[in-house]
Parts: sequence; C-alpha cells; structure tokens
Amino acid sequence: MKTNEILILILYFLVTSCQKEEEIIDITNSCIFYDNILSTCFYGSVSSKYNEYVFRNQSEFQVFGDSIRIHPANLDCDTAKLPDIDFNKYTVLINKTSGTGCSVVYNRTIIKDTQKKKIIYKISAEYSGNCKMLIGNRNWAFVPKIPDDYKVEFQ
Repeated sequence: MKTNEILILILYFLVTSCQKEEEIIDITNSCIFYDNILSTCFYGSVSSKYNEYVFRNQSEFQVFGDSIRIHPANLDCDTAKLPDIDFNKYTVLINKTSGTGCSVVYNRTIIKDTQKKKIIYKISAEYSGNCKMLIGNRNWAFVPKIPDDYKVEFQ
C-alpha cells in the first residue's frame, strides 16, 4: 500500500511541476506602432494586396516602396529612400483602415499564439464627428522578429 501512495505522490508532483508554455501571449507592449513611416514621395496608389501585409525582409519592403513611389509630384522623389529597418530585429506589419469623421482613435493589439504558430494583429478604429473627411491609415507595426514558420492573421 505504501508503494501506491508514493507512486501517486510522485505522479502528482510530476504533473503539477511541469507547467505548459503559455500559448496565447499579448506582445503589444513589445511592438512599436506608427501611423506613417513614409515621406510624401511614397504616397502613390497601391494595389489592395498591400492592405494587409507582412514585410520580413528589405527586398519585400523595397518592392512595396517602388510600387507607391511618385515621381511627378516632386522631382526629388526619384532619389527618395525608404526608412532603414532592421529586419533581423523586426518584422513589419501593415493593416490598412479607413473611415469617415473628424478624428479617429485606434486600439491596436498583437497576440502571439505559440501553439498555432500565429501572430494576430487586431485593430479597432473609433471614428467620431460629423465631418465628411476620409481618414486612412496603414497602421504600421514593428513586431519583434516573427519566425518564418508563423502565419499572420489580421483582424
């Protein structure tokens, strides 16, 4: 009988001492958010492909920048450079929002789901006022480097 009690006690300690790694982690405070990081030379029209996008390296970011560069508006735009981003340290996410009003307040959250290998970028925008002004934002987020095997979900 004493052997069974010891075995149960050992099993209890094994089960309670092994803490499973947290699966859902709010990493919002580890991220940097910007309304805009680009100069006026990069305000060209862009395909809806870039409404939600994950930039994991400089070449992806450069293709995006080249697609929205506007030369005719300013002669200096042909030599304008994109901001320097350390893609060894960050993955950059954009999640475009738009609405009408006089002002807007954004609530941005980034969640890491380790079990599903997924990053979730959630944005809520509260537009207020009776203005007929269109307010658009790409909601730039610099996230600590996301592993290549992780997916990104935008909400």
